[in-house]
Amino acid sequence: MRAEVRRCRLCTFEGKTYAASPLPPASCSFRIACQPRLCTDRRFGGLDVVVTDKNNKAVTGLPREDFQVFEDGKPQTITFFEQHAGAATAAALTRPAPPLPPNTFTNVPPAPLADSVNVLLMDALNTPMADQVFVHKEMVRYLGTIPPGIRIAVFLLSTRLRIVQGFTEDSSALRAAIARTAANPTQSPLMATPAENDMNHTAVDQIASTGPAGNAQAALSASALLQFLNEQSNFLSNVRSDWTLQALQQLAQYLAAVPGRKNLVWFTSTVPLCLFAKQSLDCPYYDEAKKTVSMLADAQVSLYPIEASGLTGGFDGGDASVAPRQLTSKREATLAYSKTRYAASLDRGTNQLAMDQLARDTGGKATYNGNDLSESLAEDIDNGARYYTLAYTPTNMSEAGRERKIEVKVAPGKFNLAYRRSYIEDTPKEQKAAAAAKIKDPLRLLMDRGMPNFNGLRYQMHVAPASPQPAADAAPAGSNAALKAPFTRYGVDFALSMDGLDLIPGPDGVRLGKIEIALVAYSHDGKALNWDVHFVGLAVRPEQYAEAQKSGIPLHLDLNVPPGDVYLRSGIYDTFSSKAGTLEIPLNAVVAAAQ
Repeated sequence: MRAEVRRCRLCTFEGKTYAASPLPPASCSFRIACQPRLCTDRRFGGLDVVVTDKNNKAVTGLPREDFQVFEDGKPQTITFFEQHAGAATAAALTRPAPPLPPNTFTNVPPAPLADSVNVLLMDALNTPMADQVFVHKEMVRYLGTIPPGIRIAVFLLSTRLRIVQGFTEDSSALRAAIARTAANPTQSPLMATPAENDMNHTAVDQIASTGPAGNAQAALSASALLQFLNEQSNFLSNVRSDWTLQALQQLAQYLAAVPGRKNLVWFTSTVPLCLFAKQSLDCPYYDEAKKTVSMLADAQVSLYPIEASGLTGGFDGGDASVAPRQLTSKREATLAYSKTRYAASLDRGTNQLAMDQLARDTGGKATYNGNDLSESLAEDIDNGARYYTLAYTPTNMSEAGRERKIEVKVAPGKFNLAYRRSYIEDTPKEQKAAAAAKIKDPLRLLMDRGMPNFNGLRYQMHVAPASPQPAADAAPAGSNAALKAPFTRYGVDFALSMDGLDLIPGPDGVRLGKIEIALVAYSHDGKALNWDVHFVGLAVRPEQYAEAQKSGIPLHLDLNVPPGDVYLRSGIYDTFSSKAGTLEIPLNAVVAAAQ
């Protein structure tokens, strides 16, 4: 969609081989959401479709013939069809792999993985603290029973977007990360608390009641204060909207490098986005909101908003027994209470409509008016892992930058379908820019903190502090010239599996290859602390081949790492096969073992 699939050959991920074109690797990158056998056709519509029954359970096993696709009302021919059945069940798992030696790690997954990944977004910017605590408890409850093969990352949105836990299948690591966040909930600086709202309304009432009844000056002063408070509230809401959109765009850009479907589960109490009105002074970010939705859909990110407040009632979404303001009569108090309840209900209804619209446009599902958030989370992740990928070549080949509407039907049966509903044509200028784009380092796109571990190339690595540590005047290990002492030098020994490597036999029987190998040390919040990248020519002689097949190809890198909560991410990329492998580990595990 929108030229996200172009002529390319970089379509091999996690042990699955995709079609490749004769164009050189520099013509596209791992960022592209490649699908099997589709990379040679730029003009195509590709989309993921989740089919559920009346009980909101995923429907699997439907044949290609049951699907119909329409673009702008015209039927299209499906050129590709694939079903994704989710992760393997516990009963289907093979025996666990033998334990690794101390401080040795591998990017070979312990269980077959689902074809999708999941992001849990905890929204402290648009969610009161009480709702945040509720969300944390529900997330921990779900993660206590996470099925095998489910990859989850956790992000937190407050005044900025930050990573809490990178992609992992380890439920204990996820629970620990959420517990750290739950221990320090944050009040949104852009949301007034119910107590603050009550205080403001009380101030307006007190000014209005100053002096004798019908005092025009008092009424004028109260009206001016009320207008100021409303303008301030609208300003803060617009800032929240802007920050929220920026965060969602950052996630779209980050997740675009991950192949396949991404389920973004967004826990929020409010969605401060006006999605039903054109650009105006009241909605200055409408166009940016549409752009954000398009970026998410193009990156194969399906949005699953979950209302963090659950089932609530009472004044201002809180305790119904709390008096709204200090008013002079029961009648005034009752009327004010009713108006506030009505306004709160109207706001919540608008919020839920926005959640529905975001979910519909990106192929996800919204959840609200329920208290069992852990059940909703489990259902969203399970359904999001069981989907169908369809592709078609549009019959209308014009490229003028217009929006095209998509409709998918499944027959026979009454099903609910979730899929993106539109895409934007490429303009000739965009096509030219895409063709001219050169990705100098495909591995770099897979090396960000918290990205999933890729296993197109498989390897083990042993990580340990150098012993003895080098002298103070020793040559630096790593490319960050600004890194200051103190730091520890770590040695990393790799054993790269021959599986997936593309080695070219030479006339003398020597098999030749070329790989890129990288190490990056990150702080917990994703700041690169030090890094080292090398391009290595491989030459495997005939007498070495059998041993390399058995034990792998040995490689070694050193890196200086500062103290603290540091994560070490490694990656290897095969230039000839365009396959890659990556692995991220917390260095504190190595430090603890060394001590």
